[in-house]
Amino acid sequence: MERGYRATPGAQQAGSALNPNLNPANAVTASRFLTLPPFVYFVDRGLLHWAMVMVIVCGLLDLVDGKVARAFDCITPFGEVFDALADGACYGFMMLTSMAYGRVPWPAVAAIIGLGATNLVMRALYARRAGRTTNYRSYAMERVVAFAAYLGGFGVAGYQVDYFYYTCAAVMAVVMVHDAKRMLIDPIPEARPVAVSAQGVAVEGAASGRSRAAAESA
Repeated sequence: MERGYRATPGAQQAGSALNPNLNPANAVTASRFLTLPPFVYFVDRGLLHWAMVMVIVCGLLDLVDGKVARAFDCITPFGEVFDALADGACYGFMMLTSMAYGRVPWPAVAAIIGLGATNLVMRALYARRAGRTTNYRSYAMERVVAFAAYLGGFGVAGYQVDYFYYTCAAVMAVVMVHDAKRMLIDPIPEARPVAVSAQGVAVEGAASGRSRAAAESA
């Protein structure tokens, strides 16, 4: 999901007067963590259909937060990074829980978690090289992370677990090799156009669509 803060009336209302990151979109992203305790409880009690519901709710919230960000015009660079972190934390936690209960193969889970952690480190180094809060956009990795949501469901349902988990680990490794050069070696693209928030904070943002219209009408 792509986010960047704009100083429009909608953004001023949606964000906090003190901190533009306190907004509805980030609240939706944070609410995904509320699905994790019930997920553990349901797996522990063998209520796998309810555990599946938690996987689905977590995935739906992941889809909704971007729409909320656009609807309230409260997109921020932090929100983009926060969304990526929530993906890894929530889906990784569900996989680890399923592994702890013997529902999925631990070598595949260890590989996926290890690759995910390495990916986060490389993204942090990329942001450090860029000298700004930014989230490296890898469309291939985004698809892999989206598939990780399905892995949680496959693990709970016991559906072709070995095939899907080991396949995901292999594909993730290939994407990581491709992205590593771009994050750690290749020149970093210039920042997107910068807008000044209502609080006077200059932040990176894409001046497109509704944001362009708002800027022109200001």
